[in-house]
Amino acid sequence: MELAHYYTNEELEKLLKSWQDTYPALVRLETLGASYEKRPIWIITLTNQNKGSDLDKPALWIDGNIHATEISGSTAALAVANELLSKYGTDDRITRLMDTTSFYIVPRLNPDGAEQAMAPIPAFIRSGVRPYPLEEREEGLHQQDIDKDGRILQMRIPDPNGDWKVSTIDPRLMEKRGMDEEGGQYYRLLPEGMIESFDGFQIRLARPYQGLDFNRNFPFDWRPEDEQSGAGPYPASEPEIRAVLEFIHGHHNINIAMTFHTFSRVILRPYSNKSDDEIPYQDLQVYKKIGERGMQLTGYRCVSTFHDFRYHPKEITTGAFDDWIYDHLGIYAFTIELWDLPTEAGIKDRKVIEWWKDHPHQEDVQILKWADEHVGESAYINWYPYRHPQLGDIELGGWNAMYTWRNPPPQFLANEVNRHIPFMLSVAEMMPKISIHKLDVIPLPDGIYHLVLSVENTGFLPTYTSEKGKQRQATFPVKAELELPAGAVLLTGKEKVDLGFLEGRSNKLDSGAIFAASPTDNRAKTEWMIKAAPGTVIRIVIKSERAGTIRKEISLI
Repeated sequence: MELAHYYTNEELEKLLKSWQDTYPALVRLETLGASYEKRPIWIITLTNQNKGSDLDKPALWIDGNIHATEISGSTAALAVANELLSKYGTDDRITRLMDTTSFYIVPRLNPDGAEQAMAPIPAFIRSGVRPYPLEEREEGLHQQDIDKDGRILQMRIPDPNGDWKVSTIDPRLMEKRGMDEEGGQYYRLLPEGMIESFDGFQIRLARPYQGLDFNRNFPFDWRPEDEQSGAGPYPASEPEIRAVLEFIHGHHNINIAMTFHTFSRVILRPYSNKSDDEIPYQDLQVYKKIGERGMQLTGYRCVSTFHDFRYHPKEITTGAFDDWIYDHLGIYAFTIELWDLPTEAGIKDRKVIEWWKDHPHQEDVQILKWADEHVGESAYINWYPYRHPQLGDIELGGWNAMYTWRNPPPQFLANEVNRHIPFMLSVAEMMPKISIHKLDVIPLPDGIYHLVLSVENTGFLPTYTSEKGKQRQATFPVKAELELPAGAVLLTGKEKVDLGFLEGRSNKLDSGAIFAASPTDNRAKTEWMIKAAPGTVIRIVIKSERAGTIRKEISLI
């Protein structure tokens, strides 16, 4: 696999099918569903099928590219899959994980949007391609590649009342006009595009014609268009989102979910609309600890969306994937915003949302200087004249944002996605995992056998994943089932035994050793008395939706 590459839909499908052919015991390729334009949404299940079904093992969900232009998320998801497949059998850790864990990876949740973003004449939309919320284009400016050069840039229009001027430091850049500044040459800056129903005077920004935002369409505190734009006509109205819901609801073994977006170099955790005070205390501690591990391994900060990543201090977002899967199913979820051009250019300790609204112009110059030195002339396009069919003589230019701001320049892509592989492996190690702690078969007189079974959870997370999962009854307690052949008689005990929920190590995060207490709350025990002939084969099945399934045969002696 080429990591320094953005995969088209055709290339992505070819790569996935080649993996299925090369690693038949490790890869199952399926479609999650079909997009609005009937493109396949591919999902690969990675696990050693010779060591058991994927549903019999705890699982990690990884997806990317839910937003149309955020195509580096696809490469990040593919990079994780490539690591697991290429190193199976040679790397002990990866071999163990693939033998004991399942990985559900959807590299591109939005093939329609990616198709438009990567087209020779691109279109930049948020998510879905169907018209929404209106069937016709709204009056005003619509972003598009008007000169058909494969880039969507900016338009610079001379205007004495404009709020921009040519930079006083680097004439290629634009600088904000001072509040009390008069007497110079000023401009309006607008996205490259055409104006629907232009009257020759008014230029306003139209609501996007394809205005869906898939990450507002999940059934978590969903809100209609008048309260939140892009959320769709009703929860899970879009086929791409319904496909996700149906798959995840049919796979109860998922414990953690990771979704790759761009941009800001930050790991986000729920909630988007609630304070940390509303998260169960134990879950919040786990979220913070996993986030700390993410920071150590990726260099990204991990923050709460509500407290640290709201687009407006008095507004919230709802209907997001990570909020839904945690709040409804108790699955820990993180949104990873890949790449950040200002950080790469050396701008430190910035508050991402606030920086976009106001920052020193010198930092714009610093970013451009970095781009000149490391990317070249494809990053920032010098202003050039263009005869706009509606506005007359204007200039086009500015940042080629698709491969500078929205996604890394291709030569930086491999490094950016590779830094997340250790984090994905780390969270895969945190899964709950049931095992047999002890199984004693004690023969007694008269063909009676006393069975004593002790089961334990050897993982970090509990078998219910999170307090929210237990609260929502999203998963069930561990069960032990005794299967007896004809002629064997169960004297005491039940054929199906509820062993309850088993803790992991996540409820023991306090680091003080002086008054430490580590009870064996990760274990449970049950007993049976059986009357059977010597040589009888009995079976024990231990089931946990989130922590795996064990099947054991015993020959009575």
